[in-house]
Amino acid sequence: MASGRCFQGGSCGSSANLRGGFYYPTTKCSCGLDAVVRTVKKGQNVGSKFYGCPKWPDTSCTFMKWIEASNEDELRYQIFEKDTTIAEMEYQKTLMEEKLKKVQGRRKNWRWK
Repeated sequence: MASGRCFQGGSCGSSANLRGGFYYPTTKCSCGLDAVVRTVKKGQNVGSKFYGCPKWPDTSCTFMKWIEASNEDELRYQIFEKDTTIAEMEYQKTLMEEKLKKVQGRRKNWRWK
């Protein structure tokens, strides 16, 4: 078991799969497994996110790929856009439900001659 493994750029250590509520596209590690998102805990890159092997540190797989901040910002923006779309659709649904209630109310008051 390696406890102080360092990565390119001199950063060391990481936490388990922390996604922070954000979506990260899947990537395969050298073992062929879906890589997990980890966060640097020590060194000059503290807080930076990267992909790593899900078996680390109990494996010889040394797969590591940085998640670029610009990519992270883009993903946050995509989530914001989708949340906005959902909110707009929920509002439209509420308006349509209110219109339907009005139409149903008028229909009950109609009399056939």
